Amino acid sequence: MRRKYSTVLIVLLGLLIFSSLNLLMVYTAPEAWTDKHVGPWSAFHKGFTFSGFDQFTYIVISQYRPLYVHLRHPALLYFVWPLSELNDWLKDEYGINCAIYIVAVVWTLIGTLSWTLLYKIFRKIIGLSLWESLLLNVFFYSFAHVMIAMFVPDHMLLTMTTLFLMLYLTGRAMQQGKAIATWKALLLYFIGTGISTTNAVKIWMIDIAGRWRRRAFMPIVRHSLLYLLPTLLLAWIYYYQETTANVEEQRFQRRIEAKAQSKDSVAYEKKKEEGRRKIALREDKQLIDSPLFEWTDTSIPIIPTLIENIYGEGFQLHEDYLLHDANESGERPVIVRYSRWYNYIIELVLLFIFAAGIIAGRRERFLWMCMLPFLFDMLLHVVLRFALTDVYIMTAHWAVVIPVAVAYLIKAAKAKPRLRVTLLTTVVSLTVFLWWHNLSLLISHLFSK
Repeated sequence: MRRKYSTVLIVLLGLLIFSSLNLLMVYTAPEAWTDKHVGPWSAFHKGFTFSGFDQFTYIVISQYRPLYVHLRHPALLYFVWPLSELNDWLKDEYGINCAIYIVAVVWTLIGTLSWTLLYKIFRKIIGLSLWESLLLNVFFYSFAHVMIAMFVPDHMLLTMTTLFLMLYLTGRAMQQGKAIATWKALLLYFIGTGISTTNAVKIWMIDIAGRWRRRAFMPIVRHSLLYLLPTLLLAWIYYYQETTANVEEQRFQRRIEAKAQSKDSVAYEKKKEEGRRKIALREDKQLIDSPLFEWTDTSIPIIPTLIENIYGEGFQLHEDYLLHDANESGERPVIVRYSRWYNYIIELVLLFIFAAGIIAGRRERFLWMCMLPFLFDMLLHVVLRFALTDVYIMTAHWAVVIPVAVAYLIKAAKAKPRLRVTLLTTVVSLTVFLWWHNLSLLISHLFSK
């Protein structure tokens, strides 16, 4: 009974944290964002500045349009459709665009679900105490671009929560000597891949890691073939969007372009030429000439990116060019350095306890199950150089491996009281600093508009 009440309190604490973060976002520019007479593209595209995060979900809920890149988000448009329908009804009832309120409520609920799943991973699968599990929860959500993912209207929170659910269900099944039910794995694969295509590989890898046994190669191959079913369904959804909604969107875009051209042909041609120049420049930097590699960039140096962006900005916001967009010309350099030496000390400590946790938990199957999506993302970003201009916004996709590794380090240190106290003190200190540093900068950014 005590455990039941403690779980309820944990859920309520998560609800409080994420509702507070989403309220900060809602009150950034409520008048501009709720005026139903202002075009959603104008309202959100110009008034929304959060690194490289997209504001498309706000726009799609406000005015149902296929703005997501279907190759990377094949079913996200249809997942958001009920929210757009709800917004249309609320517009008629209250006379305002309620997109920001709808996202705030839904993201608060999904964020609380992710928080609860992560707590259960620490508590039930890894076997930490209540307070240790709670500490690592608070530690994880102090990471800068995990915290931001909890309230910006992009897909990172949706991806993260889907992966947490897959990890939790697979881990619990492993504890019982079983594999996750096939229908659950395929359903999460459909949902996760529909949100973002890279989730296909991650969910499949987690499933296979949970099923892997010696001399089980052929059963794994046969099981993997079942993934063709949701893949074919997603391929059909992609084709349907391309031949229906996307065709209509192209007609809509042509009407807008014709109107802009008739209004000021010189400005229109200048803008078109600028757009062509940007595309040509981006294509010159691509690793491979293919739409799948559209956002790869071979011109960005890897070592500074690892220091300042992947293991820097992902966890600690830079004060200079705070949350500006590196994809927008002149807004922010790709590489920004910290102005204070202690930010690099924090980064080193984070990496040290992460590495120590991997060593401590190197024989733990669940840790390697969490490592697989992390290694896949490092392959994407470091080797294939995908999305390097704003790679830090992807932190929520992989950073859970750090507190999971630290959890195994805490577990291993139980027999050494002094080491355990030092480790817990370090994690508490990092957590307090990261919440103070990131939240204070976030608030200053939100209310400086």
